[in-house]
Amino acid sequence: MNITWGAIGRAKQGQSVSGDTYFVNEYAEGKLLVTVVDGLGGGVEAARAAHLAVEVFQQTPALPLPDMLRQAHTALHSTRGAVVGLLRLELTQAKASYIGVGNIGIQVYSRQPIKPISKNGILGFRLPTLLELHYTYDPGDIFVLYSDGVSQQFTQDPTIDIRQPPQAIAERILASYGKFSDDATVVVLNTAK
Repeated sequence: MNITWGAIGRAKQGQSVSGDTYFVNEYAEGKLLVTVVDGLGGGVEAARAAHLAVEVFQQTPALPLPDMLRQAHTALHSTRGAVVGLLRLELTQAKASYIGVGNIGIQVYSRQPIKPISKNGILGFRLPTLLELHYTYDPGDIFVLYSDGVSQQFTQDPTIDIRQPPQAIAERILASYGKFSDDATVVVLNTAK
């Protein structure tokens, strides 16, 4: 099973450092962990919070997703905090699990009714009752994770060609729907065989 992905991010206008970060890791045979993290505010302190969360995920990729978020929540107590979307794909079974805290968006292009949602909250400050959602997807489905610096209007845009390589899709979404007033990040995964 092969998966291709692409990602792009940029800092908000006038900033040299983005408070967003992302991480894509095949941590075991056929198991992929993907995250987009948005540190609160912008600049260096936001980036510190986002990178700290990613460090936790990198060290514990096989843990259940709620446990990973609880560990990151504890690690972020001394920071500004962050919002996060965590996606795990089990490629051999075509299974997806998603859990989100705060306003990270996820769009899935699929014939299946896959509509993940995130719960309101902030890692490091207020952890909500965690909601882990489970789906079966079709090989070839496209998963898009994005920070709130990207308008969700792209999900209604019929001119976005999802047959393009993931990197081209990510660049197109950011170019057309990224907000200059905020850090913006897009990660696109194609689950084609």
